[in-house]
Formats: sequence, structure tokens, C-alpha cells
Amino acid sequence: MRQITFIVIFSFIIASAQAKDKNGLFLNGNLPQSYMQDSLFSPQNQISDKWWKDFNDQALDSLITLAISNNQDVLTAIDNITTARASFRIAQSGFYPSLNLAGGWSKTRSSRTLADGTSPYSSVIQDYAYATVTASWEIDIFGSVRKQAESAKYSYFSDIDTYNAVIMSLVADMATYYALLRTYQQQLIVANKNIASQKAILDITEVRYNTGLASQLDVAQAKSVYFSTQSSIPVLVNSIRQQINAITVLAGMFPPQLYTWLSEPNILPEYIQIVPVGMPENILSKRPDISAALQKVKAAEATVGGAKTGFLPKFYLNGSFGFASKDMNRLFNNNSITYQIAPQFNWTLFQGTALINAAKQSKSQYDATIRNYNNTLLQAMQEVDNAMSAYSNQIKQVVDLRELVVQGEVTLKLSLDLYKRGLANFQNVLDAQRSLLAYQNSLVSAQGNTLTSLISLYRAIGGGWQSYEYQK
Repeated sequence: MRQITFIVIFSFIIASAQAKDKNGLFLNGNLPQSYMQDSLFSPQNQISDKWWKDFNDQALDSLITLAISNNQDVLTAIDNITTARASFRIAQSGFYPSLNLAGGWSKTRSSRTLADGTSPYSSVIQDYAYATVTASWEIDIFGSVRKQAESAKYSYFSDIDTYNAVIMSLVADMATYYALLRTYQQQLIVANKNIASQKAILDITEVRYNTGLASQLDVAQAKSVYFSTQSSIPVLVNSIRQQINAITVLAGMFPPQLYTWLSEPNILPEYIQIVPVGMPENILSKRPDISAALQKVKAAEATVGGAKTGFLPKFYLNGSFGFASKDMNRLFNNNSITYQIAPQFNWTLFQGTALINAAKQSKSQYDATIRNYNNTLLQAMQEVDNAMSAYSNQIKQVVDLRELVVQGEVTLKLSLDLYKRGLANFQNVLDAQRSLLAYQNSLVSAQGNTLTSLISLYRAIGGGWQSYEYQK
């Protein structure tokens, strides 16, 4: 009676400790009420599951579909899910008894000199046959098996969320690589246009030099600007090829399988739009990496419960049923039946400090998963705020740079006109050429950065994986 009372009291202590653990140290309750205020962001609406469709770019749509089917990280994540599901099923098998069937026949011969010669029934040769079914079942009174199954289940769910997070990152990475490719291609177009313009100005200086209206210095300076821009072409061509190769590998293919298709220049997708960021609490369900971290917390919590049951006894029900006979023709006779019923319990009363430290270890690991969850949540909020700030300010930069390019074009036109009329020296034209090229490159870079910031914002909010969510 005292032993039963002790077990009840100890079980109550464990249950109380587990309930206390569930409170945790989660930071969910301290989430901000809203994101930064800007007319570019809408808190009322939710992000589209396929946000890249808003870019109206069929090439990007095809690349994302290709990547989801062939990307090696995605396939690895599926393998991890299969492994975790098998581990979960193995843990679940602990709820059921194990059955074993054994059978056999043996024939032995004993030494006659060792046999009892006084007995007329002593036999030197003996036959023996048997067929037995044995069963063993752990009766999960204190939840040891249940906690192991729970831990495996949440680990399985965590791998599913990790797969969804891989999809989310893959979609954003592919869109980012594609945006960088189009940015390089636009810079190449800008360089070629400037080369054509600079070649025309070089021709003008040569004509003026040949007619005695300009010095050789003007021709040399015009050539220096022209060849300086010309030298940037190989660098851009190399960057374009490397970017196409990166996209190809991300799509699970070998370079340069997509080169012919993607090497054709195209405009940047439309990047100025109202972004439906929603509210901060939505990120808990939108970001699968946060959900994966939470599943790991639940798995660790179950492990804590399993470690605490190590202090309690385990109960087993063992038994066997079968037949045994010296004669094969009487093996399945009623008189040959054998059986055994053997309930038992096993209680580790002392094992040094192994059980205590096992419980401490699982508890510290549980606390670490909570810290990891909190850190994942903090980083997610940081990513959202950073992406929102970058997107908002880069749009402002694009607006200013567009005006700067316009003024640069006007400056080049006026300086060249004054030069041809002999009212200004050639240095003004050189400065205008260099400045215009720098302004146009800066504008293209700013446009590309704005697009990648928008993609980063969609990724930070947690969009892009819902349509490809792994089905349990």
C-alpha cells in the first residue's frame, strides 16, 4: 500500500512539473501590434500563395515550377520526411504487443555408457519437436511509450515544416537570382547604348580634329571614355553567364542547359506595388521555419516527460502458447499443449545519478529548443522590418535616380551642342558622358535592388510555399 501511494504522489509531481514546463519562456505574447507605417504596405490583406504571379513573367513562373520538381534540397527534405515518418511508426509500435513464432525439431543421441543401465526405459536416441508463439507487451501505465511516440511525431511534423521552409526559400532564391540576371542584362543594354553614343561623339571629335577645330587631346579623351565603357562588357557578359548557371543548378539541371533560353535579355518584372504584409501575429502561421522550431519544442517536451518516467516502474505482460512432443504425429495433440503467463514489473531503484542527469539533460535540451524558437521568431521579425525599410527607401531612391538620369541626358546634350558650336571645351562633354553612364547604372542597380527587396519581403512574411505544402 505504501508503494502504491508513493507511485501516485510521484506521478503527481511529474505531472505538475510537466505542466510548469509548458508555460515556457516564449516571446509570442510580446509581438508588436503592427509593422512600420507606410502607404506601400497594407495590414488588412494577406500575401498571395503565389506572389510571384504578380510579376506577370512567364519565364519566372516556369523556373519556379522547374525548381520545385528538380531541386536537390527539396528532394533531400522529402527523404528526411520519409525517415522521420518511419521513426514515428517505429515509436508507435511500442503500443502493441510483440509476437514471435518459433518451431523446430531435434534429434539427439546420448552415450550408452553414461545412460542408467538399470532403467529399462533409458534411451540413447531422443526426438523432440515444438511449435510456440510467445508474446511480450509493455503496459504503458505511466506514459513512457506514449512520450516516445509523441516526441517522434513532433519530430516528423518538424521535418514537414522544414520541407515547407525549403520551398519558401527556394521560390524566393529563384526569384532573386532571376531578378539579378535581368539586372545584369539591363546593365549590358545600358553599356551598349552608351558605347554607341560615345562612338558617335568620338567620330565628331575626329572630324573636328581633321578639320583643325579640335586638338588631338579631345580625340584621346573621347577614346579613353569609349574604351573604358567597352571594357565593362566582358565583365557583364561573364556575370550574366554565372547567374544563368546559378539558376540552372537551383533548378536541378546542369549548366549550361538553360543558357540559350535565359540569355535573351528581358525587362525587369514590375516591382512597384502595394504589399499585403498583414499583421505581425500572422507570421506565426505564415513562416514554416517558425512552425518547425515550435514542433521541435514539443518533441523536446515529450522527451522530458519520457525521461521522468524513468523514475517509475515498468509493467510487462509476457506469455507463450505452443505444442511440444517427442513424436511428430502427436505434436498438435491436446496433451502436447504448453503455455505460460508471466506478468512482471521492472523498477530501477538505483543507477547512480544516471536517471537524474538524464532528466536534467532532457530539460536543458527542452529549454534550448525554446531559445531557438524565440531566436527564430526574432530573426523573422527582423527580416520583415529590414525588407520593408529597404523596399520603401529604395523606391524613393529609384524616383530620384530617374530624375537624375533625365538631367544627365539633358546635360550631355547641351554640353555636346555647345562643344560642336565651339562655345565650350570638350571636358564638359567627357564629364557629362561619365556621369550619365554612372547615373544609368545606378538606376538599373536601384531597380534591381528594389525588386530583390520586394522578394525578400515576400519571403520574410512567409509566402510562396502554401501551394506546394507537403501533405501528411
